[in-house]
Formats: sequence, structure tokens, C-alpha cells
Amino acid sequence: MDIRRIAIIAVIALIVIGIASFAFISMNTSTTIITVEASNATVKNGDYITVQLKDDYRNEIPDQVVDLKILDDSGWAYKYNITTDEFGRGYIQLQGFENGNYTAHATFNGTMFLTPARSSTSFEINDGYSF
Repeated sequence: MDIRRIAIIAVIALIVIGIASFAFISMNTSTTIITVEASNATVKNGDYITVQLKDDYRNEIPDQVVDLKILDDSGWAYKYNITTDEFGRGYIQLQGFENGNYTAHATFNGTMFLTPARSSTSFEINDGYSF
């Protein structure tokens, strides 16, 4: 065999491997569902924000990192990285926040077999005092 035929066979083999890999990943990818919630619409410092990560079959997804950003009315952002537990849940305790309205945005960037997901919720912090 000459070098030209070997090169053509190698290119064809690489194309077949690439197509098979793409098909395998596409068929085994699950849609990811993320929810973010506060314990109530009005919370206090010391309460928790909960993030839940599940697939489209409602199975919990453990040991994944979720980016959580809490924005206040002025646009100031508090950023956290949360790792989900064995039940697909991650928690952040609210501490040092002033009274006011906030929005929590959760983002999961996905993996090879899990799609990216986003969710948000609005809540108010009211510790029962004012200035």
C-alpha cells in the first residue's frame, strides 16, 4: 500500500470515530433542571437560600458546582459557589445583608452529559428593624 491510501483510511477512521463520539454524547445527555428558593418571600439574616439540581427524570445530581449570585436593588452582587450534596441540594446562609429586596440567580454550567441551566427568584430581607 502506498502512503496515499493509508492517509485516506486514517482520515475515514477519524471521521467515523468523531461521528460515533458525537452520537454517543448526544444520546446520553440529560436536560438539567435547577431551582433556587428562599424559605419564604420574606426572610431574615440567618435563613437559607436553597439550590436544587435535578435531571429531566427528577433524579438528584450530586457533587456539582452551582454559581449563585445575589443582587440587591442597587445592583451590588454577592457571589457564591455551592457544591450540591448527595440529594442534589446546595445551601447558602444569609448573613450580613441589609433589609431590602434581592434577587438570587443560580447558574449551572453543565458537563459533558448534563446541559447548562439557570433559575432565579426574588425575595425580601426584613429583620424587623429599620434606620
